Amino acid sequence: MSSHLVRVLVRRTVALSSSVVLALPVLLGAGGLAPLRAQLVTPKTVPVHNAQQFDVFPSANAAMGGVSIALDDSLLDAFVNPAKGARIRQGRFFTTPFSHSVSNARGGGRTLPIGGNVPVGPWTFSGVFAIQQLDRSGPMRWTNVISDRSAMNQYVTTAISRRLREGLSIGLTSSWGDLGAVDGVDLMYATSDRITQSGDFSDLRVGLLKEWNDSRSFELLVLHNRFAMTHDVHYRTWRWDTGGRVPISVERTDRNDDRSEVWGAHARYVAPYGTEGWRFGWIGTVNKLWHPKIPTYVLEGSFPIPRDPGHTTGFNLGVGIGRTRGGTTFGADFILEPIRTETWADAAKDTSVAGGPVIRSGAKTMENSFRFSNVRMRLGLSHDVAADSSAGRIFGFQLGLDVYSINYRLGQTDNVRKTFRTQRESWVEWGPAFGFRYQARQFRAQYTFTWTCSATSCIGAGDRVMVTSPSPLEAASAPVVFAPTAALTFDGGTVKTHRISVSVPIR
Repeated sequence: MSSHLVRVLVRRTVALSSSVVLALPVLLGAGGLAPLRAQLVTPKTVPVHNAQQFDVFPSANAAMGGVSIALDDSLLDAFVNPAKGARIRQGRFFTTPFSHSVSNARGGGRTLPIGGNVPVGPWTFSGVFAIQQLDRSGPMRWTNVISDRSAMNQYVTTAISRRLREGLSIGLTSSWGDLGAVDGVDLMYATSDRITQSGDFSDLRVGLLKEWNDSRSFELLVLHNRFAMTHDVHYRTWRWDTGGRVPISVERTDRNDDRSEVWGAHARYVAPYGTEGWRFGWIGTVNKLWHPKIPTYVLEGSFPIPRDPGHTTGFNLGVGIGRTRGGTTFGADFILEPIRTETWADAAKDTSVAGGPVIRSGAKTMENSFRFSNVRMRLGLSHDVAADSSAGRIFGFQLGLDVYSINYRLGQTDNVRKTFRTQRESWVEWGPAFGFRYQARQFRAQYTFTWTCSATSCIGAGDRVMVTSPSPLEAASAPVVFAPTAALTFDGGTVKTHRISVSVPIR
């Protein structure tokens, strides 16, 4: 094999591994609904934000930073674990309209979820339906075509639970989404001028809940999640016609499939401590993910060639504390997330390597091993004031902070050039939140604001997120062929969400 052919193969193989690294956050971030993410442990290798669009469920503790290990949520729990729906003894109707926006016009949208809980004897039936208009990002947002500027998504969740006997219940939840777009995908095809997305996801969960008279509880959840999207990506390039001496437009459309599948189990145990209102909780989660199809994302320096599969094993282990005393509730969570991801590139045909054996068709030309050691911390505070005890009027506020530290080490083996290299990346995402609520007997209304940002963008120093040099793309390229002159910056931006939640009893 000529040295030129070897260099081309190496360039394309390394570009492949770089694009796989950048693809994973979009691939996995959309594979489940945001409030249920504690049960989905997935890798994230660049700061792309897309979880907010899936946050369609109501929550009584929405502005407390997502604190959940030691605290219960009267509105959300029936969807986190369907067995908890057995706790509901009065039917309720709710709606939680919200809008979210990504900085620099990089996405966002408006969503209207409606739903309710209906107890019937030992059974409880719950459901949510949501319609969403998603703003498209990228060059296509400047066209006059409506489908280029926005997309429609629909979400449906149904849950059923049953009390088997006092203190023991089971439940089943099924979710499905028809997706016309996912936030962040348009950012991953930097040289395209139009992207058409279509696909769906499904999520099935079976839960069990055991409660004791001393307020201890144990829950177990088994889940299966499937995500499938197709990206039709349009490119327009120009070449010079030497004969006519005029530029000629060359167009093409590439179809990229994005597929993932998750099996997982989640456990939670909560127990009171003392007589001062303290509660302690523990969680543990294990996920196994398969990535049979990864899109051909095109970023600076990458090549548009088909992607090969990979797999991930993810865990989390967390501890939480909570306390309710009078009208004040406090909670804190600390969660460790060790994750291991393996991706690889396959040889399209038998490949001779100078100074080594032939790499057979289908054998691995590049192997990537990621080791994540992520840490998540959440803090939340809620305080209620009884404005009129006779009428049951209560005013309250909530404050919260969700801090997510992402750290990973990449070990990359190049079987073509017989080299091995390591790369480390890390960044922190901050999620401050606050909210106000009003309750009059059984009527509840709540406003919640959340902000997902980096440390600099939260304080107004700009929206650009710097992935410290060498970046995944730069590091994967530099040791072999490419020699970038500057560190890669990936503008993930910031996300702001405004949410109004209204809940009324069903008589």
